[in-house]
Order: sequence, then C-alpha cells, then structure tokens
Amino acid sequence: MRLAPLVLVAACSSPPAKPVTPPPLRPVPVDAPTATDDEKLAAIQKAMNELDEGVQACWASAATERFDIEGELKVMIDIGPPTAATIVEDTSRNPRLASCVVAVLQSYPWAPPLYGQAIQLPFRFRAPDGQSVIDRKLIAWNGQGKVSVSVLLDSANTGNDDASMFELALQAGGTTGMRTADRTELWYFLGPATVGAVGAQGKRQVAAGDMAWVRKGGAREVIAGTTDVRAVIVMFPGGREGSARVGALPTPPLDAVLSAPVGATLLPAKNAKQYGPALIYAEPAVTSEKTFSASILTLPKGATVAEHVHQNETEMLYILTGSGTMTVAGVQLAVTPTSVVQIPQATKHSFTASADVRALQIYTPAGPEQRFKKPPTP
Repeated sequence: MRLAPLVLVAACSSPPAKPVTPPPLRPVPVDAPTATDDEKLAAIQKAMNELDEGVQACWASAATERFDIEGELKVMIDIGPPTAATIVEDTSRNPRLASCVVAVLQSYPWAPPLYGQAIQLPFRFRAPDGQSVIDRKLIAWNGQGKVSVSVLLDSANTGNDDASMFELALQAGGTTGMRTADRTELWYFLGPATVGAVGAQGKRQVAAGDMAWVRKGGAREVIAGTTDVRAVIVMFPGGREGSARVGALPTPPLDAVLSAPVGATLLPAKNAKQYGPALIYAEPAVTSEKTFSASILTLPKGATVAEHVHQNETEMLYILTGSGTMTVAGVQLAVTPTSVVQIPQATKHSFTASADVRALQIYTPAGPEQRFKKPPTP
C-alpha cells in the first residue's frame, strides 16, 4: 500500500548533534490488528518530527564542503523490517547529502502500523547566506603518504574569503617538505614539531602551544619526529581550497632558488603577553604585519561577551576546550569543544560560555585585539 506523500522541511542552521543509532526493529506479530489510516498518518507525523534532527545533521555534514546546498530529495521508503530507501528525485545534486539521508531513513525505527507500507517523502533544503559554526568532527581528512589535511574554513563552506583555516596531521617521521608560502601563513602547533628553513635558520624545535608565521614568498618545512604532529594553519587571504580537500598541501613545493627565501618566524608561547582574557602572540607591534593578529582567548564558565561588531575585520576561532552559545546576526548557534567559528566583517555577534573556554582567536586584518589592552570599565 502506498500512502499519500508528506512534506518534511529541514531547516539549515548550525550543525545539530549526530543522529543516535536506533534500536533494532521488532517484527510485528502475525495476528496483530490492522492499523487504521489515522494510526498510520500519526506514525508518519511522529517519524517526520523525529527524523528532522538526523536530516539536519546530514546537511551539516555535507555543508562542511560547501554551504550553498539547496534543493529537494524525494525518497521512496519501503518500510520493513528491513527498511529500504531509494532516491527517486534529487535536485540538490549532492551525493554526500543523499547517501546520508538514505542511511538515516533505513536505520530509523519505523512504527509497527507502517510495516509493509511504501511511502514517498520529499525533503527540502534551503541554503543560508553563509555558515558561521562548523563541527570539526564532521569534516573529512584526506592525505598523501604521511601527510593529511582537513579544510576547516574556506569560502566554499562559509562564503567568506578573508582567510582559510586548515588542520594538518603528520605521522611520525613525516614531513611537509620545503614549501613556498604563496600567502601569509600562521601556524598554531597542537604538539611538538620541528620547523625547517633554507639557509642559516636551519631546523628549530617548537612545543605544543607555540605559533609561527611565514611571510608571503617565504619558505618552511614542518617535520614530525618520533611522534605524530598536529597543527592549525590559517592563510590570508582565503579562497576555495579545492586541492586541499583532496589531500594536497595548499602550498607549492620550493623549486630551485638563487637566494634563500625567508623562513618562518617563531612565536613561542613564553613570549606571548596576557591582556585580560587574551594571550596575544601576534600583533603588528610584534610582527610588523597588519594582515592578522593571533591570541589564545580564555573565558570562564558563565562569562558573556556582549554583542559587538568588527566593522572591517573577520574573526575566526578554533575551540580548544569548552562550550557555549554564539549569537551571530541574531541567530543562536551551539559551540562545542570541536567547533570552528568564523564571523564576517560588519556582523553583530555575542557569546556566552557554558563551560570554561579556551580558543585560538584570529582577526584579519589585525586591530580588534587591541581592545583587550584597555583597562576594564569600572
């Protein structure tokens, strides 16, 4: 029996929690009474309400690669057990979204009144203007050899090309090779590593919590010793990081040169200066570079950052620990220990910490970090 189609609209906002794996379906007894149409429709409505979170999680996962996903999925569901779901029409043209929705529908514990039924449901998606909070757990890693890259923030998944953020993973003994910085780079090391340079700088050690930056046109190599290395990289300006999404490092290898290019400038944590909640590593007074500033921001549980706006600067955050609620342009977004955040220029935002927060904070261009130096208002 086929039931009349019903519409399920998935709102596309910040990534919700991943859908919980449902318990196995129980077979309906042979002598169970036949369900009425009202019972079947009630079961479908209940399913629609419960499926919303899982379908939104599918959109959030697909949107880690591009935020402008919109269209409609029409799915025919033959309810078991076991249940089979088949795409009959797809105007979203996003295989990752479609396969995820199919998996959610096939694992959902459909109510016994619907066993043996076939229903068709359309799922409609509307693209937002951009995306401010992304869960790193949903982002794919791709790599070559001992080097893997994850594109956290770029213009494809946020709509903002002021900067791009990556995470790099090197297996023990791995190296990026000597590579040219075709954009200004900032590195934040999540563990110890070796930074190499051409010429007199040679190889230098960095510890977890240290930073480094490379001027456009400079060159550097990052090497993992006997342990794996993880690092966050921010490049200015940003763009669509297509090559990095398939596992290639987003910088070209260094070719033969007539003179040694400048290497990375190390920014050890011990040299950073504390101003209120911000431990500032990089600012124009330190780097003579106005492109960016970099700090570690620390907020206690219950702290609030009042609504404000950076008229000409983009803000980025890589959450290291903690959680809270970020309100961007009037929309409340959950921030977790695995979130990355970008707030475009001229966008009102505020934050409330629900747990102690520690985060890498980037501004591009530099400027807003200077407010932390002002004495608190009595």
